[in-house]
Amino acid sequence: MNSLVYKPKVVGHRGHLYRSLENTRHSIRLAAEDCQEVEIDVFLLKCGTLIVFHGGGSDQNPGCLKEYCNRDASILDLTYEEARALKFNPNHLEFACGPNIIQELEHEYYIPTLEEVLTDAKETGVVIKIELKGPGTSEPVLDLVDSMGMSDQVHYSSFDHSRIKIIRELRPHRNTDGSHRYRTGALFDEPPENFIELALEAGASEVHLKYSTCTTERVQQIHAAGMDSMIWMRGPVGMTYDVMHRFDDVGNEDESMYLAIMKTGVKAMCVNKPDVLAKLLMKQ
Repeated sequence: MNSLVYKPKVVGHRGHLYRSLENTRHSIRLAAEDCQEVEIDVFLLKCGTLIVFHGGGSDQNPGCLKEYCNRDASILDLTYEEARALKFNPNHLEFACGPNIIQELEHEYYIPTLEEVLTDAKETGVVIKIELKGPGTSEPVLDLVDSMGMSDQVHYSSFDHSRIKIIRELRPHRNTDGSHRYRTGALFDEPPENFIELALEAGASEVHLKYSTCTTERVQQIHAAGMDSMIWMRGPVGMTYDVMHRFDDVGNEDESMYLAIMKTGVKAMCVNKPDVLAKLLMKQ
């Protein structure tokens, strides 16, 4: 398809969540087969351990365990020993891989530490995009990444732009071409009119738009401001709702939906079905 401005990078949302349980080592290793980059979610537990987990709740109050693990608590209430012992709810609708896979691979599915996931990424070479999900994550995540010699293989993002601003203040380093060495993404749900200004104020090198808010005009604004662009898809439950109630001309992350997004010129797509996008790009 010659009308594409860019062939976007394929980014696996929480790993490869239709083939394996989200944010697990197994899922992230699978995603590395189809993706240049993989997005994960990171919390800092009260014991000081950095873990990879999404959970329920809102961006203002994340990490709820009720639907994810049948426990009326927050991940932030636990030590890592307690978090490691949690069992995932195989019937949670957000787990798009389905109960059969979760039960079959139960021995593979536990909440991993960030260090474990980064160690795997060193082997596969996939770029890891860390969403700084919980409070106090910026500095310890940055320190761990640097201690592992992975500063060029890890990016940072957050809806709370103060967290990526900390990254930029602590690591202002630039490459010889003037680009930021430590790449950060400003996440937006519904971008306000001044979203470019907000991203620049946070020192972002990328802007991450919800897929349904991604327009050619917004993408061009991002690039004109010297930043790169990415879209992110909602989780499986949110995407199912959108296709049922908002869009009647495309399927749930089928080729037609991906093609419509690609035509905006966006440079990366964080998707729930990276194998579908990867195969589509091979045709272009």
